[in-house]
Amino acid sequence: MSMRGRSRWVALGIVVAPAVARAQESAREPDPKEGGKKPDLELPAVLVTGSVGQAGVPVVPIGHPGSRDVLGPAEVRAIGARDLNDLLLYLPALSTRPYNGGEAAAPSFSIHGLPDDGLTEYVLPLIDGVPANPLPYGWTALSFFPLFPEQVFAIDLLRGGQAVRYSPNTVGGVLNVITRPIPDRFESSLQSTYGSFDAMSTVATIGDGSDRALGWLVTLGDRRGEGYREDGAYDQQSLEVKLRREHGTDAWTATRFSWFTDSHQAPGGLTVAEFAADRFGNARPEGRFDGFRAAFDVVHHRGNDEAWIEPYVAFSQTHRELTARRPLFGAPTEVRDWTDDSLWVDLGIRGERRFAAAGGHRLHWGLRAHQEWLPDYEIVSTPFGGGSATVLQDSSFDLTSFSAHVDDTLEPLDGLELTAGVRAEWIPVADGDDEVLGGDFDDRFFTLLPGVSASWRVRDDWALFANWQRGFRAPQVWGFNLAAGAAAQDVDFEHGDSFEVGTRAELPGGIDGTVAAWRTDFDDVGVFYSGFYENIGRIVAHGVDATLHADAGAMWEPLAGFGAMVSASLQESELREGPFRGNETPYAWERKAAWNFHYLAEGGLRFSLGGTYVGDSFSDEANTAVENVNGNLGHNPSRTIWDAQVEKTWEREGGRTIRAALGASNLFDEEWLVHSRGGFFGGGKVAGAPRQLYLRLEFTF
Repeated sequence: MSMRGRSRWVALGIVVAPAVARAQESAREPDPKEGGKKPDLELPAVLVTGSVGQAGVPVVPIGHPGSRDVLGPAEVRAIGARDLNDLLLYLPALSTRPYNGGEAAAPSFSIHGLPDDGLTEYVLPLIDGVPANPLPYGWTALSFFPLFPEQVFAIDLLRGGQAVRYSPNTVGGVLNVITRPIPDRFESSLQSTYGSFDAMSTVATIGDGSDRALGWLVTLGDRRGEGYREDGAYDQQSLEVKLRREHGTDAWTATRFSWFTDSHQAPGGLTVAEFAADRFGNARPEGRFDGFRAAFDVVHHRGNDEAWIEPYVAFSQTHRELTARRPLFGAPTEVRDWTDDSLWVDLGIRGERRFAAAGGHRLHWGLRAHQEWLPDYEIVSTPFGGGSATVLQDSSFDLTSFSAHVDDTLEPLDGLELTAGVRAEWIPVADGDDEVLGGDFDDRFFTLLPGVSASWRVRDDWALFANWQRGFRAPQVWGFNLAAGAAAQDVDFEHGDSFEVGTRAELPGGIDGTVAAWRTDFDDVGVFYSGFYENIGRIVAHGVDATLHADAGAMWEPLAGFGAMVSASLQESELREGPFRGNETPYAWERKAAWNFHYLAEGGLRFSLGGTYVGDSFSDEANTAVENVNGNLGHNPSRTIWDAQVEKTWEREGGRTIRAALGASNLFDEEWLVHSRGGFFGGGKVAGAPRQLYLRLEFTF
């Protein structure tokens, strides 16, 4: 049986496996009659697997010991983003860019001046607390993000010293995308969006949490469109099931299962001449991606606020097939087909206990065994126009890790909270071999990752915080040198430190905000420029992030309903080693900002106007300013993009709701571009999305 056939049977087994229990607790969105104000509820800690959930719209407590930014349901809806790239730009520190022309299905985002290779590799992305990567350690690249933007309920971006609870790839931060929770009563909904370039998405949900013994939610989705590039179509389907079983007052068992399929064309970049002829053209119509992801996690909780314990298990399988021509530029001579199945499983336990001694302690701990493997990673070449296929590579990889973490939080003085912890990571197995090339790779790794943080609530509405943490990233399995007879490859694990100091305040007149200064020191950065993976040295970045939320009605009653959300970041990121020492890090802008102004009128009518600014950057370590003929090197100009939306909500008896929204992304149709270094589908000049209109209808029963 072929690997593709075996992968389908593995995934089918996951679909029909009995699901036992996991979901978030009930949550309500802001009541339009309350002016969209968020209830004063504390945001729980993100857990790597099996997030406990939250009641109400999450807000960050004043005393949180690090930067943490949340886009709640009302903000996500008001932004009305067409894809995750647009939505995530509204968070400070985080940036996105076009990479291969398939951005509607394959978002790309980076953070804090860390290397930006276009595949979201230096921040830990989670979906409901579970890693979204094909392999969390060895293959972090997201060829597609297994979630519709229409399924996003809220987004939680965390940075700071509590990262000993998370691993790996946490130097930049932890990004948790939260999906819709189980409703607190029987509820069904249907949301459909229609937009430019034949974009259409439909998401249907049905669930019931009124019986606390068993709550459930089922979500089905379909999303497709032609894309704004020629031959840039995408087609996605999604299934999500959440269950939660209560066992008395102090115990529950919960599960989340998801199935996601993706098929999209990947136009890649254009040469300068091709771009001049048609900025939205496609010089590589053969480029396409097909794949799926199946995942589930189960967690059992027992205990209360004083002491609790949670064993958990999680599984993920990602199947990918990529097709692209070679060479990337010039007349094609062959078509390469890359197929792989990435699988990983977690088995762990975590817990927390409070002690009253010495001012009070909160001890948090966890143990985790993690296994990931690629049974087959195959690359096949076929002559352009047809002919006999040749297997160029047939590799397999596996990695085993064992980790343990513990952190202790105490409050020696009223308002002063201190946390110190450490994470141990032991990787006894990290190896691969190739049946065609005959080479092999073998490595071992052990490290301790400490972290400390402090928060001082100067007043009930003002706090100071500071933190430091250490993290790492494993060498990526796709880059090992497996050529027969090649010298043993000495590849170091990438590692880095992050430092932060800041303040968070709630000011009179309905204003709250955060300002934080930070520094990231990342060493042994890995790249894939010479045909295999190698370390190039150190990157140091530092900057300032700021956020501000304002409720104008709290300042002056006649302005009730007006509000604003603003974020801004300044940063510098520099190469500190190698031949390009002193140059700017590729794609590391120096200035970024986002803003959203909204007005909620009587009768449920909402107006929203927002935008994002991303500064200029270079596309390579040499900081090449003049673009080359292939268009993959050069200066990336800054851009300012505006978005707008008008939404109307009708409330009906029995909790029924009708919403209609009309919106536009890139309202003023700004022409912008990025020089992409490439990848499997090829680099070049890539045009950003033009103006796109959409109409969204939602019915809740």
